[in-house]
Amino acid sequence: MVENPFIFGKVVRGEHFCDREHEMEQIKKMVGSRQHIVVISPRRYGKTSLVINALERNRIPYVYVDCSLVEDEKGLIGVVINDYAKKLDNLAILEKFLKRFDISVSVTIHPVNVTISQIGTDSLKNILMEVGKNYVIVFDEFQDIYEKDKRLVNKIRSIVQFLEKSVVMLGSKRHLLNSMFLKPRGIFYNFGYALHLGKIEKAEFSKFIARWFRKNGIELKKEEIDEVLDISECHPFFTQYLCHFLFEKRLSGKKEVEVKEVLNDILEMNSVFYDETYRSLPLGQRKALHLLSYGKKEVYSAELLKRFDITSSQALQKALKSLIKKEIVDKNGNYYILDIFFKHWLYQKVLNQMV
Repeated sequence: MVENPFIFGKVVRGEHFCDREHEMEQIKKMVGSRQHIVVISPRRYGKTSLVINALERNRIPYVYVDCSLVEDEKGLIGVVINDYAKKLDNLAILEKFLKRFDISVSVTIHPVNVTISQIGTDSLKNILMEVGKNYVIVFDEFQDIYEKDKRLVNKIRSIVQFLEKSVVMLGSKRHLLNSMFLKPRGIFYNFGYALHLGKIEKAEFSKFIARWFRKNGIELKKEEIDEVLDISECHPFFTQYLCHFLFEKRLSGKKEVEVKEVLNDILEMNSVFYDETYRSLPLGQRKALHLLSYGKKEVYSAELLKRFDITSSQALQKALKSLIKKEIVDKNGNYYILDIFFKHWLYQKVLNQMV
């Protein structure tokens, strides 16, 4: 059975990971000089895959902390210890030093799982200092902890500045992260090197797509690759997503299937979720999405406001602000819909309403 080379929705490793050579070299250099790193980008840009590939390619040991799983200090210690335990050959050593750090645990194996029952005042400091002697600590979606427990973030800041190895913090809420790491009053101001992740260059993505189709005996025309990247806007997640299903169709013998057909199949697969999201929004926010799906940069123009029946620029601004809070829309110079396929679904809906 042929393995689909286009992977989405999980960490992408090795040859299935596209480009980012410059960023991986930067991470290698920073970690080599024991500098802390902050990686900032919208969700689904491949931050986690980038950092893990950079570390694993250079055989740099790391402990991975999924901050979305952390509710409090005990939970953070649990997440750190569970990934750390997977790196150890002898779990008896783990239990021994955890007792020394005033951490009560129960340990099971196959698979390894450490349950924390009790922690002391200095337990977090002790475990991070111990792990940080030999491992780079990766905090993924770090802003999730900040939103739940600002006191805990202060405690982390006071500890990690003394670690021997680098700390890598990843986050997707750019406005919040910028205020934390880049503004003088931010709690992590001057903490480390800030790496802002953008989209992958079209030329690099084109070569990557063509190579994997060709490697499996499928020739994809240049115009078809261009169409894929025009639809996905060179967004890593949505490009891999679209290529995954195009690859499946072509591999099954449907050589004439068009890229637009595959896109329509994807929109149909997600239509229930998109429709529920859309219907949950008030009318003003729906109109704002209609306008954004139309693809014009000058969103406050009188022509667009009239076309989409929006009463004023103030009403549009209020709707967009709410959509940003709901993580449906973001702004990076221009406003845009985060889920590119949702944007295409909306555009089709707008077209149907205009007919």
